[in-house]
Amino acid sequence: MEQPTDHIDADALALVALGEPSDDAVVRSHLDRCELCRAELEALRSTITVARSTMGEVALIEAPARVWQAVRGELGLDPALQPPSRPARVPSVVSVSSAPSPVVELITRRERRAGIRRMTAVVVASAAAAAIITGGILGWGAAAPRDAGQVLAATALDALPDWQSASGDATLAQRADGQRVLRVSLDAEVAERVVREVWLLTPEIDGLISLGYLTSGSGEFIVPDSVDLARYSVVDISAEPLDGDPTHSGDSIVRGALDV
Repeated sequence: MEQPTDHIDADALALVALGEPSDDAVVRSHLDRCELCRAELEALRSTITVARSTMGEVALIEAPARVWQAVRGELGLDPALQPPSRPARVPSVVSVSSAPSPVVELITRRERRAGIRRMTAVVVASAAAAAIITGGILGWGAAAPRDAGQVLAATALDALPDWQSASGDATLAQRADGQRVLRVSLDAEVAERVVREVWLLTPEIDGLISLGYLTSGSGEFIVPDSVDLARYSVVDISAEPLDGDPTHSGDSIVRGALDV
């Protein structure tokens, strides 16, 4: 098949990568015919998925002197050349903040679509920067897992009616530095272009807080200090379509309450 020579505008391609439905027949037709634009689209989607996911923080260890000596020798560099200073740590997607985490009522879950378009360039650029910087940091040093912490509570996550075959569990732990970590696992198959998002809900389901996305069968998420787990005690994992809407879809897969 002959490949087109005129390609999709970068902004339009970024919108498609973020999950915005394209009503432009020209864009859809071009993607069907152009391998280059399809490859760029998949690369953007992969970068955005990495930036959205929260895989648990790691503490970076400086590489020993013998590693730098071997690098200098392999590359033919000046023996006196010193390694670069370590870049500032890239914050987790869900970072601990002194400001209260936003609480979203379920009734408003589909009212923020318009704002996504205004944020397209920022999200894509930030996602790319985060992926590049994180890759660079890990490339210069070895990653060591943070301490597992003391278990505060654990619960099974029960399947909701539309997901009878699903199952999961959740464990809340506190590290020596006081940081709270929620570890979840999920056994459930979701459709293409659907991601799994982890939430904390109130028992009455009148408020919720997103912790991040599961990119595999299990994940680790930092619980901000400002979150009152006596109030937001229910762990919920939902199926979220890639439609550009950051609010809860209403399609919960599993759910369970932590006794904190």
